[in-house]
Amino acid sequence: MLRRSLCVFSLAAVFCANLCVAASEFKHAEYFQATTNGQKKAGAPVKGALSFNAEKKSIDFLDEKGFSSFTIGFDAVKTMLYEQAAKPRYAEAVLISPLFLLSHSKKHYLTIQYTGPDGAGQYVIVHLDKKNAQDAVAAAEAATGKKVERVEEK
Repeated sequence: MLRRSLCVFSLAAVFCANLCVAASEFKHAEYFQATTNGQKKAGAPVKGALSFNAEKKSIDFLDEKGFSSFTIGFDAVKTMLYEQAAKPRYAEAVLISPLFLLSHSKKHYLTIQYTGPDGAGQYVIVHLDKKNAQDAVAAAEAATGKKVERVEEK
């Protein structure tokens, strides 16, 4: 009986550990790279996954090939801002039906302002997937210990 309980407990612990690791990585995100001085338009966004690594105490963005686009230490984070923006669906209304003007598409953005290695203030903007945006914001608050300011358009 004791062996059976120990086995069940071990399996439950492994399962919970896998859930905790999976919850700190948020796929289907896009990182908007900063522009250099003089450019008006940013390049194409980098698709990948936003992760909060508790072991390294850092926020990482890994592109689809697994390469790191940026790494920010939790202690370097100054502020975080979550924005939910809505806009009318004009293209769908023209191509499919005018009823699409009654609905809006919503975009979810997480802006992280941090201190760079040179001491200068920097920021990154990450477009989050609608399915895991709220979970990513909660993970950002839990991992860094800083409150995420929320701005939501209606």
